[in-house]
Amino acid sequence: MNLWVVYPALALILGVLTSVYLFVAWFRHPPKRPPFLLYWSGALFLMYWFQVPVILTNLGSATTVTAFNFFFAITFPITFLALIFIYRGVLDALDIRISKTQRKIFFLWSLAAMAFFAYHFITRQGVINSYTLPLIGNIVFYFPLRSLTALTLVWWVWRAKPKNLYGVLGVCFIIAESLLGIFRNFLIIKYVLLYPPQFWYVVLSGLKIFFILQTASIILLVFGFFFLHRACCGREN
Repeated sequence: MNLWVVYPALALILGVLTSVYLFVAWFRHPPKRPPFLLYWSGALFLMYWFQVPVILTNLGSATTVTAFNFFFAITFPITFLALIFIYRGVLDALDIRISKTQRKIFFLWSLAAMAFFAYHFITRQGVINSYTLPLIGNIVFYFPLRSLTALTLVWWVWRAKPKNLYGVLGVCFIIAESLLGIFRNFLIIKYVLLYPPQFWYVVLSGLKIFFILQTASIILLVFGFFFLHRACCGREN
């Protein structure tokens, strides 16, 4: 058994199964279905598909550099969208209201991110021939969004009174995942720079610790979403 196929496949399967669970939970919450469940369901469904070519490579399947580049060019904006869904879900679940100015800034920044990803996907046809996509994608867009999510949750724990045990547990799990995600982002950058940009997928297919951390991330998200769901259901009852 190839463990480096099992680890990424486990993260992918757990993400999809939990996504289905959250969607069913959202559907079974009439008459007012909580948006955060739908946000998190979508996030988990979108977040881990980039592992598919890595799984296939470790299984020995032959592929081309162009196919890898094209796939990763697609998954960069998809993963970013998943992180937005997590953040929006956190705001909704914890009933956090941000100002109109903050909403405008967040919208414009998200729009800039999508324009950046669209440029690489459409204009450059998914061809990765520089370090721009992995570096800017991770540092300028992924890192701030993960940090924003973690800081929002820390602020909630600090300010929330009375504190709900399930809520605190859920928040702690999601904060841990955000920090782990930030660590992964910079881990990728460190190793990506060791290879020509056209072959940076070699980093992912050979970076075994990445898949261990990825599996840990999905487990943290599963527990985080579960406990926050329980906390919010208790709050509504």
